[in-house]
Amino acid sequence: MDILNILTRVRSRGAAFNISGLRLLDDTETQPRGARAPAQPQTVTTPLSRIRPEGRPGISLVSCVRNRIDNLSEAVKTWIALDELDEILIVDWSSDEPVARALARRRIRDKRLRIVRVEGEDKWTLSYAYNVGFRLSRHDRIVKADADIQIEREFFARNPLPDKGFVAGNWRRVPEDQAHTNGFFYIDRAHLARVGGFNEFITSYGWDDDDLYRRLDEGGLTRIDVDPITIHHLPHGDAERLDRDHAPAGDTALDQIRHDPHFGIRRNQHLVELMPMWRAHLAPLPMSHTVASDGMETLERRAPHPNAVPRFVNQRVDDSALRVMASWRFGPGLLGLNETALTRLLARPAASITAETVSEALTAQEAALRDIPSPAYVPHRTRLFIDTQHGLGNRLRAMASAATIADATGRELVVVWHPDHHCEARLTDLFDYDGAVIEDSFIDDATRQGAHVYNYMEIEEGAEKNVPVDLKWSGDIYAGSAFVLNCEVANWEAENAFLRAMTPAAHVRDLVAGVRAPNDVSVHVRMVGGAKDAHLSYESGEEWNAESQATIGFWREKSHFSAFLKRVEVLRAEGEADRIFVAADSPEAYRAFTDTFGENVAYLHRDLYDRSPDQLAYALADAILLGRAPRLLGSTWSSFTELALRLAPARPVQEMSGKDF
Repeated sequence: MDILNILTRVRSRGAAFNISGLRLLDDTETQPRGARAPAQPQTVTTPLSRIRPEGRPGISLVSCVRNRIDNLSEAVKTWIALDELDEILIVDWSSDEPVARALARRRIRDKRLRIVRVEGEDKWTLSYAYNVGFRLSRHDRIVKADADIQIEREFFARNPLPDKGFVAGNWRRVPEDQAHTNGFFYIDRAHLARVGGFNEFITSYGWDDDDLYRRLDEGGLTRIDVDPITIHHLPHGDAERLDRDHAPAGDTALDQIRHDPHFGIRRNQHLVELMPMWRAHLAPLPMSHTVASDGMETLERRAPHPNAVPRFVNQRVDDSALRVMASWRFGPGLLGLNETALTRLLARPAASITAETVSEALTAQEAALRDIPSPAYVPHRTRLFIDTQHGLGNRLRAMASAATIADATGRELVVVWHPDHHCEARLTDLFDYDGAVIEDSFIDDATRQGAHVYNYMEIEEGAEKNVPVDLKWSGDIYAGSAFVLNCEVANWEAENAFLRAMTPAAHVRDLVAGVRAPNDVSVHVRMVGGAKDAHLSYESGEEWNAESQATIGFWREKSHFSAFLKRVEVLRAEGEADRIFVAADSPEAYRAFTDTFGENVAYLHRDLYDRSPDQLAYALADAILLGRAPRLLGSTWSSFTELALRLAPARPVQEMSGKDF
């Protein structure tokens, strides 16, 4: 075949061709349309895009490495022996000795070998590294192999790639010494691109491959176990696996738990549950790709990650994993310890922690709690009392804003949470809250004792909503409110961080765990309210002034479930709402959604639609689940939609009834 025919075939695949060097150019280094090829090669730098679903016919092997050159050298020899591979792409994630130099020193060469150096990274992050490799790879099938995986020559003959499936390692079905082949897989590029590759919320060791396989499975692909005789794992220590120095862990229980690989697996498993599902539309780590005049390729981070996990989420999953791991090692008794007592216990040498020491810690904690006086108004102590009013969303936003003010001014936060017809549940019915709580309002007494009092409940005599909180006041503050307090130090981010750090009660967590999540879209339908529902005590006209009740009635009409159904149908037609979570305040709304969308709808089944403690547990679980989808259709003028947004780990795309649809 002559050179013109070759050129025609290559161009039909959408690639450019360098005649002088007979070198295929990847789409990351294409020239402007119509431009002449330069007489001399030029250095080209371009941004690196998401994983492309299409590629040239053929197979790319993608591997990534940071410093594990000895294992890589042994593994790559077996890859070179595979005639079926069209490309062997190795991403060098800032190794101390560049991989290209290290392999050249060992005389390891092959024309299919392509090494891309990533500069400036001081920490191994598997999800970032492999997604970069997938983005740079050129072919329509991909083998993902870690730097410690050897592949036998009969691999492709014994592991045919199914049309609607993928081949992967399975730690449950291989010999114990081969358990670390779980991360190996062979897949069609388009399938990998459809789910966005690895989950870039995961930036530490553990659970990354299981999360990817779960998303592929939910996308309709079948996982086929790799023939175990066709791949082999080269052994190495946990220090290399975790990208840590070879120095052993300290002797404290905390050090040993954090150095256990199962800690990383557990914390990332919890992280995936808290964060939205990783999808192709989420932006990956921004990188710039440079091809130098000598053909050397380098990558460098261009900006912070646009989808970084919030700090409070990382703290929550670390704490959760620590408790679970500690209970495995030292018994479930320590699960009853609060954060201070647990930290104190785990600071001891691991060998000294026994059932007796755990029991002693629990006894000491109980004694310390008995010594704490019950919350009361004590004039000589500087406190901020927040008398929370109305429904759950109203109370929690008022409490959160007061917490930020108390923190900024050095005051103790005391929550006044009086169960009433708006909210019959106690705060401790809903949260494992260990702060000071009083269940009776005492606004008149606070005034007499000299506290600076704010009353935002406009229906009450003498109340005035939105009065600024005086930060120059050095004494106690008492505020009665169903709203955010007006203060310059209170802000959305700080308030939400406080709310997200609160631990829901066990029965609420169980409700959340029993519902499919995350979903593509969540829907909050708030129809009850206004003059038509004034027969309900918590919607009575006595609770609002005429203007407020008219406004509520107007927006409740705009939040009829039919408006949400129409919007979801549009999103489904666009492929954006295969999985739907619904929270509503009437059985009619649930029936309408299940009749229309069937099993695509997930919701918390209940027979309660009141303000009882049991129903409010469902409501809190609803608010948490609403915030776990990347898109939220909310009800305008609803503090509950606002609560869902506040509790969301990452703020979803927000559409409001009567405004956006």
